[in-house]
Parts: sequence; C-alpha cells; structure tokens
Amino acid sequence: MAKSTFTFQELKRTNHREIKEIQDKKFRAFIRYQVWPNHPYYRKLFKDNNIDPYNITCIEDWAKYKVPLVKKIDYRENLQKFVLNPSEVDGKPRESSEAISNLMKYSNESGHKDLAKFIRNNGAKVKLGIGKAGATARLKERATYQFSPLQFWFSSGRASGLPSPVFLTRYDNDLLYKNCVKVGQMAIDPYVESGWECSSMNLFPYAPHLGWHAVNLGLKQLSKFYVATSAGGAIPSERLVELAGLFKVNSFAGMPSYLRNRFFRTMKEANDYQAPEKNVLLLAGEKIYEPAVDDMVGTLEEKGAKEVHVVGGYASSESKISFAVQCDRHGPYHNVSPLMLAFELIKFNDDGTYDFVSDDESGHMCLFHLDGTGTVFEGFLLGDVASHQEKGKCPHCEFDGPFFWDIGRTNDAQAQMDIMGMSEKKIKGATVNLTALREMILSISQIEEVQIEVAKEDMSDPYSMDILNLYVAPRGPVPGDYNSLILEIQKTTKTNTEVTPGVTIIGFEELVERAGGMKFMEIIDNRPKPA
Repeated sequence: MAKSTFTFQELKRTNHREIKEIQDKKFRAFIRYQVWPNHPYYRKLFKDNNIDPYNITCIEDWAKYKVPLVKKIDYRENLQKFVLNPSEVDGKPRESSEAISNLMKYSNESGHKDLAKFIRNNGAKVKLGIGKAGATARLKERATYQFSPLQFWFSSGRASGLPSPVFLTRYDNDLLYKNCVKVGQMAIDPYVESGWECSSMNLFPYAPHLGWHAVNLGLKQLSKFYVATSAGGAIPSERLVELAGLFKVNSFAGMPSYLRNRFFRTMKEANDYQAPEKNVLLLAGEKIYEPAVDDMVGTLEEKGAKEVHVVGGYASSESKISFAVQCDRHGPYHNVSPLMLAFELIKFNDDGTYDFVSDDESGHMCLFHLDGTGTVFEGFLLGDVASHQEKGKCPHCEFDGPFFWDIGRTNDAQAQMDIMGMSEKKIKGATVNLTALREMILSISQIEEVQIEVAKEDMSDPYSMDILNLYVAPRGPVPGDYNSLILEIQKTTKTNTEVTPGVTIIGFEELVERAGGMKFMEIIDNRPKPA
C-alpha cells in the first residue's frame, strides 16, 4: 500500500527503488487530480504547450514532454495563480461535488487512505440523504482545512531581488510538522544510541521565512529542553551565550554568518562558558564555507567540547513542507521527506531545452511538489547548484535513497547571470569562481571575514570595465600598514582568477554592517545596469 510519508525510522529502512516507485505514483496522482484541475498557472501552461497531463506518469516526463521550467520571476508575476483553488476552473465557479471527486481520486491513488475513506463515507451520506446536513458540514470543514490559506511566509529575495509570499494551508502546516523533526533526527542520529539527549537553541532570525518556523517546530518535538530565540534580535548575543551555558545547550541551529560572526565570536570571549562534551551544529540558509565552520568548531573545542557533529540543511521558502539535510559535515544532503517533494538536478542544453542529469553530473536544483496545497510548485528552478546526485547507499550513514552533494546557495551576484545559480563571473575577460575565491581568502590565517564586490571601473558608466573589490576584516592586529596582507590577498586572487582585485581593509564590525548584518551578503554585484 502506498504511503503518504516515511517516519525517520522507516526512512532508515527503505531503499531508493521503493522511494522512486512511490514518488512517481504520488506525482502522477497529484498532477492529474490536484494540479491539473486546481492550479491556474499549470493548467494554462499545459494548455498553451498542448500537454496532456494524463501522459505524465513520472517526474522525468517533465523533460520528455518539454514542460517549461518555472523561474522566480514567473512566480513573482503570478502569485495568486500558484495557489491551488478547487472552487474555480478557468475563471468559472466549479461544482463542489466535482472538487470533492478530484480530491477523492487523488487520495485513493496517492496513498491517503484515511482521507479517501472519510470522503467516501460522508459523500455517500450526502448522496443518499442520510444525515446529509452533518456530512455536508464535515466535508466543508475538511475542504477548508485542506485548501484555505492560513498563513504566508516570504522567499528571502536574495536571488530574485524581491521577497514573494508563499501561502500555506492548515494541511501544509501538518505536513511540515511531520517532516521538520526528521531534519533534527538526522543531525543527532550518531549520538542517540549513547543515551545523549538534545538541549537545543534556535538561533535563526525570527521572520516570516521557512527557517525559524521549521526549526522551531522540529526542535520542540526533538529536544529534552528547547531555547527559542531570534538570533540576537530580542536578546543580545552576550545574553544568548549565557543562556546556552545556563541550560547546557548542546545543539545549535542557525545561519552560518550569524553564528560565526556574532554568536560564536561572543562565546569565544566569554570567560566562564563551558561547552558540553558532545555538540550538534545545524547550519542552513546560506552557503557553508569550510573556514567558517572550522572557526565555530574550534571555539566549541576551546571551551571544552570533545565532539562537534556539523550538518548543513537545505530548503527554501518555496519548498514549504520539507527539506534536505546532511548526515555528516562532509556527507551528502538527504531528502528527509521524499514522498512529499522531490529535489531534482537539471542541465540546460544548447538548444534551450533541459534534461535531468545523470548521477555524475552537476545540475541546477529543481523542485517538484508531490503533496501539499496552498502555493504549489512543479519544475520550479530554485537556482542553487549541486555537484552531483546519487541513488543508493550513502557512504557516510548508509541511508539508501536519493541524495545530492555540495549545494551552493544563490545570491544577488549569481542571480544576474543568464542561468541563475552559476558561481562564475567574467571579470576583465577572466572567468572568476566567486564562492571558491571567498573560501580561499577566508583560509588566509590573518583574515576574519571578507565581502566580495563586483563593480565597474567607472560606476557612472555601465559599459566601463568590470573590476573586483574585496572588503577585508583582519583577524586581530596586523603589523605595519597592512601592505603585506594586501599583497598576499592580491597574489592569492591573481593566481587563482587572473584578476588583481582592489583590497580595502576595514574593521570587523564595519564589514558586518556593510554586508547586511545577520543576513550577510558574502558576494554582491553592484554594477550599474544599462538604461
């Protein structure tokens, strides 16, 4: 019998073949009986491209039938049309019996057996006139729970330049509740058998984004004790470190830039902080740089930690109801709820078409919902790039399922490129990998933090030569007038990119403020656009 989701323990026992079979079964039912009848944007997309949704039998058919991928700009310009709406079809009212019939078909074919039974029993009472009023009220209440938007949160706007709301229903929130705890279970799994118990702290910024709310839901289910905060927004970092010590927090969740540049920096200076022996660090929301992780782990070890298990999480506000997470700092990202959504990698062909990549190829992250209501995405180009994907047993944790490696997060610099998500830019005719360059600069022992700026030689002339500027905060006092450090930075950059950058040495606090504070913009494209 098909399942609507896997528990964490079931996920550990299953295999990628079973997952793929159920994914395609759910996807097929979702497209036919929820997306096609209820989703205004995709209904029009199918019609405009002469695509029969009943021909789509698996996720790979999206490329086979050349269904156009959706980018953030497409969504931003059609916000309401991405919300499932069973009460209308092609702008006209739909009979409630037809909407209920579609939900019944979807439930039967997707594994939601309890919902199918509920609809069948109450539908029969309505049809036969036996307890009709009560049955009608129950069906209406269920439809409201299933489809009526309850809340929204924003996509951050880092890639698109403008935040856009994503709507969730009560049904979505219940799916999220089931799924978010599995991220934490993956993070703490290596310690569980020893009797270790999780005392956790949420250090994500409080905002209408996926990050804080999902971590809040997950940690409350997972933890023996939970400290909910908002990344220094309401409580200063000094007090947060005191709270971590007071409640013996051994699990920290947050964005790398805030944790490294604020929280752990403050912890390092706290004379009386004592770290627990075993610690978990869950990082998400930004690209994770190895030198930054080394700093955080080093601080905990200086304070007495014997082990620090670091994992990265991956999601977006558009993914809504689920996530991927590493099993180990150097391991791949696992989709912890593969029956709710699929993360797929795609590549673009020279003729403008696209294909799903094979296991050894890098690709652009593409989102496919298999469940959920409210705002729904299929073939949605998230823009982030992964080095490759695999299906089978993970070499680190032996989970047998789909996983991907080395995810890079987009930001404003990458978003200006022809294909959103690439990490290279042409500067003075040379191809520069900006994220790799930033990691190299951070690896210089004297450097605390750096922001990379792509600009123009003449900022009033959008057609002048591209230049690269580095804003650098040194680690502690640097002898002399910084000339030796600037020369080392320029030499490192020139050797690896063929470009000699402008280097500005500024104070750490000034740099963090310049780069956006808690939402640290590590790479920024400030080039003026032609009129």
